[in-house]
Amino acid sequence: MRSRAADKATGGAAADKTAEDAPSRFRLYGRMPVWLGSGGPENDVVLSTRIRLARNLAERKFPVRASIREKQKIYNEVAEAIGNTPKQCGKFEVINFGRLGKLEQHFLAEERMVSMDMLKAEGERGVACDETRRFCVMINEEDHLRIQGMYPGFHTLDLWNAINRLDNGIGKNVKYAYNDRLGFLTSCPTNSGTGLRISYLMHLPGLVLTKAIEPILQGASQLGIATRGFFGECSDVVGNFFQLSNQATMGSSEEEFIEATSGAIKEIIEHERKAREKLLKDAPIELSDKICRACGILYSARLLGFTEMLNLMSAMRLGIDCGVYKEHSIEAINKIVILGMPAHLQIYVSGRDSSYDDPDAARAEVIRELLGENRVKRKKRKGS
Repeated sequence: MRSRAADKATGGAAADKTAEDAPSRFRLYGRMPVWLGSGGPENDVVLSTRIRLARNLAERKFPVRASIREKQKIYNEVAEAIGNTPKQCGKFEVINFGRLGKLEQHFLAEERMVSMDMLKAEGERGVACDETRRFCVMINEEDHLRIQGMYPGFHTLDLWNAINRLDNGIGKNVKYAYNDRLGFLTSCPTNSGTGLRISYLMHLPGLVLTKAIEPILQGASQLGIATRGFFGECSDVVGNFFQLSNQATMGSSEEEFIEATSGAIKEIIEHERKAREKLLKDAPIELSDKICRACGILYSARLLGFTEMLNLMSAMRLGIDCGVYKEHSIEAINKIVILGMPAHLQIYVSGRDSSYDDPDAARAEVIRELLGENRVKRKKRKGS
């Protein structure tokens, strides 16, 4: 393990100022999540890049073993440390998860600011987020701290530099649990060492439709790449969205893990693009039919489940990226995807005084309206 890790583990004097709990009630609602932006590199295949570091405080029990009182002390200590990071790390506010309603908690999970496991955790816990929502720190999830950053598209080195800077800033105010042989100590041994997890949310419909996805993922596994679903660990793969990340966290430096993982992802990007080219060349009518059928359902359906919506949106996204379908933009598709998520949908509908008695009916109605509005806007722009 490198000396940088050892330097971080020494910590520093705790600051006096305690971070304030942020006011709740969907303060963050109405802005697209940064990770679902449309301007990132390779964004036709890679929706987002996320880098996460697992950290724990020295001489404190892991959250799974800590008592309610101990979790409270850990929460306060971490919140204080985050509130006293240098200005170049950004301005953070801490949201006390226990003071949020279930709907607000699920909203943050859908925004990928917290994990699904955070919803099940007990005791004092929270999440700190910066003003851009690019960077978050979960407190008292599986580990005392889960420091994470998300950029749209295929962004690795820039994101790592920013996360490394934030980790250093927090580490100056607390002492991390660190072992000279094992590296950073974590609740789950598979995260020990660097504590680093690099994840890429990828849209791979070409590989799925050409039935090449299994051998590609098997090959990626041999290169140390794990496959998860849309919302990460223990979630299902839906809408041809795969989350790919490094398996190992020990035995190499952070930079070496990043280079190996990003290298494997670059190969998968090329495989996906070649699969799309094959579909356009060998099965253009079948591809167009699949895309148009999906659009027809989205425009006409009266009931739409979340999984079905993602599958149909996957086809529409593929059509846009391949130049087959031009009535909507990726930005419009991204907005529909996020508003179609259960918690976002409920908030959106309640803000319009509409009925949410049947979520599938509400989702179908909202999607029809958004697609219609976007079509009108595009026609006006063309006419002007």
